[in-house]
Amino acid sequence: MMLTIHRGGPSVRALLLCLAAAGCGGSGQDRAGSGGQNGVGGQGGAGNAPAAQATLTFGQAIDDQVDVLFVINDMASTGANQQKLLLQLPAFLNELQSGSTPLDLHIAVTTTDMGAASDVQASVGCMPPGDGGQFRTTPAGTCSGTTLAAGATYLADDGRGATNFTGAIAAALQCISTVGDEGCGFGQPLAAAVHALGADNLQGGAPTPPPANAGFLRPDAVLAIVVLSNEDDCSAPADTRLFSLQGQPDGLSNPLGPLDHGRCNRYGHLCREPGSTSPDALVAPPLAPPADARLTGAAPTLGLFDCQDNDTSTGLLVPVRTLAGQIKALKSDPDGQILVAALVAPASPYTVGWFPAGGQSGELWPEIMHSCGAQGAANVSPDATQFTPDGTFGDPGVRLTQFAHGFSNSLVASVCDASYASAMAATATQIVQLVGGRNCWRGSVQKTARGLPDCRVAATVANGAASETVQYPNCADDGETPPCWTANSGSPGCSGIAFSTIDAPGAASSSIAVTCSLPQP
Repeated sequence: MMLTIHRGGPSVRALLLCLAAAGCGGSGQDRAGSGGQNGVGGQGGAGNAPAAQATLTFGQAIDDQVDVLFVINDMASTGANQQKLLLQLPAFLNELQSGSTPLDLHIAVTTTDMGAASDVQASVGCMPPGDGGQFRTTPAGTCSGTTLAAGATYLADDGRGATNFTGAIAAALQCISTVGDEGCGFGQPLAAAVHALGADNLQGGAPTPPPANAGFLRPDAVLAIVVLSNEDDCSAPADTRLFSLQGQPDGLSNPLGPLDHGRCNRYGHLCREPGSTSPDALVAPPLAPPADARLTGAAPTLGLFDCQDNDTSTGLLVPVRTLAGQIKALKSDPDGQILVAALVAPASPYTVGWFPAGGQSGELWPEIMHSCGAQGAANVSPDATQFTPDGTFGDPGVRLTQFAHGFSNSLVASVCDASYASAMAATATQIVQLVGGRNCWRGSVQKTARGLPDCRVAATVANGAASETVQYPNCADDGETPPCWTANSGSPGCSGIAFSTIDAPGAASSSIAVTCSLPQP
């Protein structure tokens, strides 16, 4: 049985910092014996505990909850990427459930299609709101049925036999993850994730997702967001001008440039120009080829460097920091409860190429060349180093990479990898470590004369209709006879001490209070 920090009372991060400081002065909420509530203190009257002790309470009921949201690009030419993901889902799920404690899983799928509101809607072809972040339950491929129960919009498996689907979970997930390739070409994966989870609509501090998504997100669960996209994020506010012509021609004379996905890059990215040494000298990808553009094949090209999100694009796109902040606001401990995995194209090389525009005589329109793809292809950057034989390709994932790296727990892998096996295995491993790491005491702990942590563990155990507090000894002191507890240094996902308990048969604990002596300063 694993233990997890109860998500109530003072913030977990503040408490862990307090433990490291060993003194923890102040209100006394962080000390054992303070009479604190919601998982801190409560072991005696105020002032009864020594000053050099601290208590954490771990709630057993929530330690195994994991909510996984897949955001999958469903625009044209993404079928091969989707298939590579589908192949790895069974191994991904096996890795999640490989631990000694079954995970209580919620798994949902949505797409990057949020539509694109335009004054030339027929030309853009992306009727808002698209999928609008709603979870997908109807497959777009050859799957005959999702096996989801009637009315269910996400997979639920508590790891102990209770599910809302029939058959194998891997088959059900593969089915709803087959989203097709007819979605909007202006993909908005970050806005889709935010809206799907209700992070852009907090009511009284609580997220309000689309009605069909209700019940998926649990406040105490680990949240994993897995994004698969071969183009960069183009998340835009509802009143954006990005997808409109505003009465201007569709071409270089338009103040925003041609109405294509290039706008997402032109107003979503800032980069350094060749020869620039100042980190602050950032420019947007240009509309016209500069005088120093090189000739690559028949196209002039310009290589840019150190590209990042353009968070000053005057309302055309939503800044990455805003989107990340909305996701982090979903959790009381985002560093310990959120993982973001991005299967995207490398953010570099970043090369602008100019190619003849269809129907626009004499105009060369800018295009961000693929940073990975088929070797020698005209639209693949001449500086690319990752080539694919399977037809997959990707545009530089600048915003998506920056979003993922904005979280303490993240993984970024190339959408052009021949297989997603290692990326999905590493994602599952990180999720398991996050769950296991939540029984983690990161502060220093005093040792006994035998070299064991000087800690006491009190378990709340059901006793008929009521409950009682039972003291658990260290397993090293009672010959590993249940009930007892152990502490392991250097456990995966825990840089301090990971506590675990072995309950007596038929007397499972609902919560654990761990009180440890702290080293004297």
